[in-house]
Amino acid sequence: MAEESFPVVEQPLSADQWKHVTRGIGDGILDEGGFPYRLTGFDNTTNTAVLRASTSTGVASAILSGFYHKMDSDITLSFPPVAARSTYYVMLQHDPLDAEMPVKVVVSTSVDTSQGKTHLHLYNVVRNANELLTDAAVRMIRPRIAPVQVYASDADLPQANKVLWGTLAIVHNGRYGNNSSLYIAMTGDDGESTTGWFWKKIYDPNDNVFVWSEIGDTGTYRWPEHGFRRALGRRGKVRKLRGRVALVSGNKFQAGGDYSILSGPIAPADAPAAVQRFAVSTGGYGAGGQANVEVSSTGAVTAKITDSAYWVSLDGIEWEAK
Repeated sequence: MAEESFPVVEQPLSADQWKHVTRGIGDGILDEGGFPYRLTGFDNTTNTAVLRASTSTGVASAILSGFYHKMDSDITLSFPPVAARSTYYVMLQHDPLDAEMPVKVVVSTSVDTSQGKTHLHLYNVVRNANELLTDAAVRMIRPRIAPVQVYASDADLPQANKVLWGTLAIVHNGRYGNNSSLYIAMTGDDGESTTGWFWKKIYDPNDNVFVWSEIGDTGTYRWPEHGFRRALGRRGKVRKLRGRVALVSGNKFQAGGDYSILSGPIAPADAPAAVQRFAVSTGGYGAGGQANVEVSSTGAVTAKITDSAYWVSLDGIEWEAK
């Protein structure tokens, strides 16, 4: 057959056709909270552990190769002692030949891919000979799948615990999407309940843009009416100064003098972890040259003047906040 198309109108789908129609959903856990498919309760006496259903919904569900799996109660799994270092694979297995239970939980020291079997790996448990089960190395994998949703603004986002864990939300913020941002729904705790859910912003075009807070004139310092006004810029943990500063008196900054050019310290949250020093330009009416600006961990910003000048530039001073 050169071509095939389904479903055929008014005819049922075969299991194989259903698998192909739904495979675009992907393979993974449908996580509604409560840590579904969590492996816990390792017991050295019985050499068992418990694969748990969700502690909040009472159900664990997943999709594998287009087929649905559901657990509505905990399952006890066996991890017998081994004669040599072995890896137990805790998986959901899809077996196309199993008509009654096409997807089920399996624990095996190998991965059987014969006859079209596919797997969703939940945990690897590596056990050595003569080792207690509680001392075995446990690696959690638990892949999850969730939809992508699009909203017009941040205010339209639903409560995070009303969607699947890992749901991506694209917020286009305006007609042309120039300020589009990306969020993921997740929990801030261990996943044991629906408390602690929130939308975490994972992309924002403004994260690469400095947000500037202007520093006004005072009785001592003023803007020399050229260049930028004094301002502190913030972008993530990066802080940056820009602008020029002159004395209100109209006098020069004197060579060898020390000046607190911001008229007070910056906020502790904006200060660097250790002192930072920068060489900046000075100038005005044929005068000028250089000054050395110091930003301390206490937030103090001072300039030591090398060459007498009428203004000092703050451009290019940049550090990482502690």
